[in-house]
Amino acid sequence: MSWTRFQRMLLGTDGTVTHILEAYADEPIDVVKLLQEIDTWKEGDARLLLSEGKVLRRHVLLLARRSRRILLYAEAVVVLERADPTLVHGLLETDKPIGVLLAENRTETFREILEVGREPAGSCGAHFGIDPSAELIFRTYRIVAGQQPVMLITEKFPADSFRGLPA
Repeated sequence: MSWTRFQRMLLGTDGTVTHILEAYADEPIDVVKLLQEIDTWKEGDARLLLSEGKVLRRHVLLLARRSRRILLYAEAVVVLERADPTLVHGLLETDKPIGVLLAENRTETFREILEVGREPAGSCGAHFGIDPSAELIFRTYRIVAGQQPVMLITEKFPADSFRGLPA
């Protein structure tokens, strides 16, 4: 299955996906936190160029406010010692998307896309109401600020999402 133009745009953007999804859905987007915990660095966090330290792990859904449609599932790992304290406070104390918090804090960042692909939905499929064998499209990117990786984010959505737009 090929990707639609809109799917390619979501996978390739270096801007905040939330604003793109709001324009697509024609309604505000809410963040639903599924997991948020302070944890220690793990081997899977190596793309943050970190060998030890504390990180914030956050799993969220982006939900269209009126239709209640789940548009995206995301996992983020934030290096606490590298992140602006105001940003960390916003992540912990609000339900605002990361991109919105970065913009509100006027944090200068660079987004580096590391991987784009397809994978079986597995347990993530339950969030979208799809079978674990259904296909998800994902992208993983790193947010760099002050010349150091601050966040690693993976965003996923069903392969059949956003198919109502021209290829």
